[in-house]
Amino acid sequence: MDSAAFESLLLSAMETPAKKTLDSLHALIATAGNPVPETITEQLNQLWEQWSNDELDDAQGEFCVGLLELNLPDSPLFRKMLVGGVKAVLPPYLGRNPIMKAIGVRDENVPLAEINQRLRRLLALKSGVIVFLPTAGRWGVAGAVDNISASLTLSAFNNVGGTAAIPLEVVLKEAVLLTPGIELNRLVDAVRAPQSAAEFRAIVQRRALTPVNDNQMLLMAQTGCGRHMDRVAFEKFWKSSAATTSAPGTRRSCNGRSLKEIDLLLGKEEESGDNAAFTDEEAEAFKKFFSNLKADTAAREVKLLASIVARLVGRSTPEQLKAMLEPLLGKAPFWPAKPVKTPLERMSAWGELPAKLLDSLAAATAAIFPEEYLAESAMRLPLKSLTPICSRISDELLYDLYCEYKSCSADLLLWIWKNRKKRDAELLQLVNVENVTRALSNDSLPKAWGSALRELRGLLLDNADFQKHLIGAADGDVMMFAAVLQGAIFLSSGERQSLMVKLARVSPLLRDYLENGAGQRILKAGIGVQQGTDAPAANEPNYTSVKSHKRLMQELDDIINIHVPENREALKAARAHGDFRENSEFDAAKERRNFLSRRRSELERELTRIQPVHMKSIRVEDTAVIGSEIELKYDDGETEVYELLGAWDGDPERKFLAYRTRLGQAVLNRKVGEHIETPDGRGCVLAAVRPLPEAIAAELDA
Repeated sequence: MDSAAFESLLLSAMETPAKKTLDSLHALIATAGNPVPETITEQLNQLWEQWSNDELDDAQGEFCVGLLELNLPDSPLFRKMLVGGVKAVLPPYLGRNPIMKAIGVRDENVPLAEINQRLRRLLALKSGVIVFLPTAGRWGVAGAVDNISASLTLSAFNNVGGTAAIPLEVVLKEAVLLTPGIELNRLVDAVRAPQSAAEFRAIVQRRALTPVNDNQMLLMAQTGCGRHMDRVAFEKFWKSSAATTSAPGTRRSCNGRSLKEIDLLLGKEEESGDNAAFTDEEAEAFKKFFSNLKADTAAREVKLLASIVARLVGRSTPEQLKAMLEPLLGKAPFWPAKPVKTPLERMSAWGELPAKLLDSLAAATAAIFPEEYLAESAMRLPLKSLTPICSRISDELLYDLYCEYKSCSADLLLWIWKNRKKRDAELLQLVNVENVTRALSNDSLPKAWGSALRELRGLLLDNADFQKHLIGAADGDVMMFAAVLQGAIFLSSGERQSLMVKLARVSPLLRDYLENGAGQRILKAGIGVQQGTDAPAANEPNYTSVKSHKRLMQELDDIINIHVPENREALKAARAHGDFRENSEFDAAKERRNFLSRRRSELERELTRIQPVHMKSIRVEDTAVIGSEIELKYDDGETEVYELLGAWDGDPERKFLAYRTRLGQAVLNRKVGEHIETPDGRGCVLAAVRPLPEAIAAELDA
């Protein structure tokens, strides 16, 4: 077992016991050995102490109960925590003391393995389930559980037995539980009894909700269909092993010869209640079918294939599911090799399946792919499938992937917004005006993605809370906010005007900026800025030198290929160092990640508008233009010389004046002899305009 990973997950579980973290911790403990080493138990005691003062939620309860299956050494602290865990996984009406006593959770004489078996029986014990009690040789149909007397009402099953109240502890200790169905009646019917022991066993194995051993199987036969046989006849029956020929229409779904036939057989099994867990032989048959399935057939009948995969989940163990479905890798369009680079049309099955099947399809995906794959899928999937997928992904991983790919669909943004009270504040940062307008500009989406696009657009135009959030996410940068809106080509002129009015009500700062000219530019949406304004239009290029353009390109490349990977490793290392609350390295790594993300966004935004200029090619006459040397003579007699350069070429120490600065805007396009008022209130005359010195021009063109 990876000790560093265990310690990291343990700390995460102590800090934030999210389901995904606890599932990963459980899976890691499962690799530690059988039984689990005492050292693991000692470390888990820290977790129990951390949780001891709080009521456990569903995820914590499932984690505690799940450890019962791992042969964990017993301990007083775990026993105490297990009480809360059992109550968390049980329905409220079953959490009373008489029921807990029947489970034996507080009885130190009841081993943990026995508690696990009792709890599994209790969770499977529903009204209508068929119950067989080996010690009493009794068959019955389960009724209601009395949570005061801790007893179960059993009624006659197919005219066998009668009504009685059975102590729940007896039921939980030994009962064999089976799902009801027509074929189950044959187990106790002397006339329509199975023709061989092999057929009897097969029916029991298909319908069993709990493990059945050979002795229990024998007692079931003796008190069931064999109760009217004499000793010789029963022995002959029990020793028979010949397989009977299936009657017409009794083919199993695993034996289907096409996707349509498997779908039909699964439907019949579900309608008749004949949908018990698959045997290993049935799982192997499915694996063989999927191995032989042609890729073009999978693509042509993708929705049917996705439906079948989802319906296999509830009847398979994780091991069976993984083995069955692995042959579909590379065939099933809804499982592309690289989700972030796959056309959306190939993943449309995620938007076409009924909602009740999506969680099962997500569970199947999680059974054969790592968490990173699920996170990549979430960047592309339609809204209706995001909750089942994202419930299996940490917010931190989603944010990391966004920082890596800088892609956020309308569906994911809408899902984050709708679940904002449950999501990390860091993830909510992705819902900003840049990401929203970028997502809404992509209007050529397949049908399954259209509803989220329309809903997100409605939020932007009409939802005051959403608009207020976007303004808050801009952190006071009204110039950027306005520039992004100006480039929002999906908005009509009327929508722009209506939106600006609503935004102005939310932010006085933005209102002032819009009233000072930016509003008119947004309405015109395509006309460049007028001379003297502070900010460029969203679609006007930013001119700069070849040297500065190369420098910015290199900075972006370094962020993507060097700094982001280094930061990802730093985060992993910091997580392994201990408690996040006192982990300065982890805090520093997160701050670095956020900085890199912001800087990358800035560079990508600017580089789309940059027009590199060769300074030697600039023709200079009597007007101050980019790539010229200017001389200003102030009214007080002082003279200053500047090199008027591109937006990213400024250097005050060398008198390199960027034309996007306030002084640069004041002198740009002025003619020699014109009087100018500088931004600091001083008056001056543009005394001279000359070409750049040859050495400076050569430097900037390099």
